[in-house]
Amino acid sequence: MTFDASRLDRALLARLPFGDDWIALVEPADDAACDPHDAGARLAMYRLLVERGNPRGALGDHDELSPFWGYASQLAWQRRSRRLSPAGTAAIDPASWWGACNYALSVVPYVAAAQLGVVPTLRLPPPPVMYRRSLAAWREAITTMTKLAPGDDLDGLRLAVWSAHLESIETAVRACTAAFRALPATERRFARGWVRMVELFGCAGWRTDLEKLGEHGGGDLPPRILGDDDPLSDFTRHERSTVRRVIALAERPGWRWQLETAVWRRIMRTRDARADAEAILAGLFGSGRAAWPVRARALRLAL
Repeated sequence: MTFDASRLDRALLARLPFGDDWIALVEPADDAACDPHDAGARLAMYRLLVERGNPRGALGDHDELSPFWGYASQLAWQRRSRRLSPAGTAAIDPASWWGACNYALSVVPYVAAAQLGVVPTLRLPPPPVMYRRSLAAWREAITTMTKLAPGDDLDGLRLAVWSAHLESIETAVRACTAAFRALPATERRFARGWVRMVELFGCAGWRTDLEKLGEHGGGDLPPRILGDDDPLSDFTRHERSTVRRVIALAERPGWRWQLETAVWRRIMRTRDARADAEAILAGLFGSGRAAWPVRARALRLAL
């Protein structure tokens, strides 16, 4: 079977590194055998979630407002940067920390959607029992998604998806300590900061749809695993900036991080604040005169 080509927004997809791979995907047949450790299979799962998770058109004529676009983008970046496999192949190394975390954000939500009858049932090994709560959270988020009608506010959907995301990723991180310790020291710091950044995004109901991705072309993410004492000399300026900012989150002491996330959750209580979360976050973690008015606004929101 082939996916419905009429659903594609080719102009937006052309801005993304994985756009061609997305267009070339072949739709798996119902009850087809599926290797959960194949990056291509996971990408196909995301396309099914994007297209079948929009039955009433609430997420756009081309599914462009589906939150699962960001998940597909992350999977594609992890494969390109060889975080899923040292050889960069479609076969995901079972020992990959990034691959295990992505499993929690691809196979687990797909199985939850299949349990609801939203996507085809594929022959997959059942997720480990530790994902029981994650499956429940994803079923709730996907039910919210499929009930939306055109014109509905999507803020509640984004919060539901992020709630399921955080439940899944926290479960994966707890279960994969050995794989985490096997990473180079600098990559471990980046990975720890990445998990903390996800927590900030979750509180804000951060947009991960195709329209949002198209603004930045998928982001300036590190193109390879970070080595010990890595000078990052082959990275672009923006890629180095991303690494520095993410590692800075990892290096915050635990007491400071708990305080900062508590304040951030308080700032993000309202829909208006969440809609402007990107600017507020840049101001809080930025520097220079331009950051101070944003910090003053964040303080008012917190109070």
